[in-house]
Amino acid sequence: MSNVVTKQYEVQNNSIGTVLNWIKSGEIGLPELQRPFVWKSSKVRDLVDSLYRGFPIGYLITWNNTTVKLKGGGSAVGKKIIIDGQQRITALRAALTGEPILNKQLESKRIKIAFNPWNEKFETTTAPIEKNKRWINDIANLFQMANTFSFINNFLLKNNDKTPTERDKAVNAIEKLHALTNNDIGNIVLSSELPIEDVTEIFNRINSKGTVLNSADFVMSKLSADEKHNGEKIRRAIDYFAKLLVNPTMLADIKNNDAGFTASNYFKQIAWAANERTDLYDPDFGDILHVILNFQFGRGKLTDLVGLISGRDFKTKTYTEEAMDKAYHELETGLLRFVNKSNFERYIMLLRSLGMISRKTLSLSGKGAINFGYSLYLLLKYQGQTTNFELETIVKKWIIMSALTYRYSGSSETQSQTDIRKFASTDPVKYLNSIVKQELPDSYWHNTLPNGALVSSSTQANVWRIFVMSQVRKHTIAWLEKDHEVADLLIEQGNIHHYFSSSFNLKKNGLSQTMYNQIANYIWITQPRNLQISDRAPKDYLADQQIIKYGNAKSFSENAIPESLKHDDYTEYEDFLVKRRQLISQKLKEYFESL
Repeated sequence: MSNVVTKQYEVQNNSIGTVLNWIKSGEIGLPELQRPFVWKSSKVRDLVDSLYRGFPIGYLITWNNTTVKLKGGGSAVGKKIIIDGQQRITALRAALTGEPILNKQLESKRIKIAFNPWNEKFETTTAPIEKNKRWINDIANLFQMANTFSFINNFLLKNNDKTPTERDKAVNAIEKLHALTNNDIGNIVLSSELPIEDVTEIFNRINSKGTVLNSADFVMSKLSADEKHNGEKIRRAIDYFAKLLVNPTMLADIKNNDAGFTASNYFKQIAWAANERTDLYDPDFGDILHVILNFQFGRGKLTDLVGLISGRDFKTKTYTEEAMDKAYHELETGLLRFVNKSNFERYIMLLRSLGMISRKTLSLSGKGAINFGYSLYLLLKYQGQTTNFELETIVKKWIIMSALTYRYSGSSETQSQTDIRKFASTDPVKYLNSIVKQELPDSYWHNTLPNGALVSSSTQANVWRIFVMSQVRKHTIAWLEKDHEVADLLIEQGNIHHYFSSSFNLKKNGLSQTMYNQIANYIWITQPRNLQISDRAPKDYLADQQIIKYGNAKSFSENAIPESLKHDDYTEYEDFLVKRRQLISQKLKEYFESL
């Protein structure tokens, strides 16, 4: 048995000019918007300077799209995709060809690099340099010419005060600069037969430092390289939709800088997002891809999506044109369902009905449960086997169950795939009930929750957030108030206060910060009430007639506060925590069952 490792790549040396021609001719897929150009112009300057001096500038890793079987029996290999080196190539294209780059605001901008042939220095072009005849203020003008004679002649005419020796030096420097595109750059070419999963692993590993590129980035690169199936427009629709939700002003940038996309049907489907005024669910392009993959394809791993849009037939383990056509059709269908205004806004209404207010004010930590919730919502809606009431009940209960148990935290692709397939193939109500019975039995509410997740000091914990959501949903009057609801305090900047002030004997008696900053010791109250309580003991401030006049039994009960607090000092603190955890857990159980 051979122990020789089979190389899945070859190393080539390609000239800079060759690589730029690949991009110009469309032979290589270089997505301009997948990851906006983030280099400073000074870094572009230094890259050109390194080439001029003959220094290495790193290497590229490219991959030819997987070979696809055509209907006529032949085969085709798609465009090259840059796996590593996108920013460097974008920088060189901008500096040497004069093509504008798109920044994070989708503004089209030029990067001009200037060159002084007398001292052979490069600089970012500034207004003074523009006016200085000693400088070539934009080297792209030189590279647009087939030969340097007329360019050099015009430059020397402006500098006719220089000596013959100085003029010769300038000529040599300009010709050396013009020859820069003949310099080689290493290109590691990955085999087109390499499995999608391995290419993705390579993609992730080589980008493990600096700005990490993940599987979602790789999908976006793959889409950008496919024009036949509208891959590039689909990619832009995904990217633009995510951007419009968080920055409505981007709509004008899209209209001004991307006329081709603006004229497409995709633009008509997403433009409404600029008027969406909630931040309750702001999916990025990775979230959008995960949700579409989940509900439309019944899969969880984005590496599978790369395979699907490459034409992979998972049954025969081959790549065919038919499989690619089908995958792109499903992807487009899933995208249009995701960005559909009615679907998205109804889902936002569903989240609000859970007691959420906004991502900044009150929502769940992480996006896992909310992403899967939208996947489930869309799956059930288009299956059409449940009533709207049943659909919303299933989705709401599943979101809260998932958030309480952190079902989709960390690496959750396998779990989301299992769940979506179960919902698609079995009675959704029965599947919901079976998982709830398994994950949230009576012992969870009576023991696991009060003795586990509620023993926490983090207001970012989902268990605390869901408790507050339950109060918002029930329109609970804030503790020690007559009219103000808990929701009012969240929106109008109330305070999270301690029942037992940390400065009241807790520190003096050796309790750690983690101990006195417990969820069970937190309460949302108004600022005036916070000032009245100050650092007094509960038994003291609850004897104050200006405070306790609103502290009736209902106020204690609805805020999950044991009435024994009226008589407590620091010696009862730990007993108070135990009682309140039990009360919070009971409120959470009632909330869940009411959904």
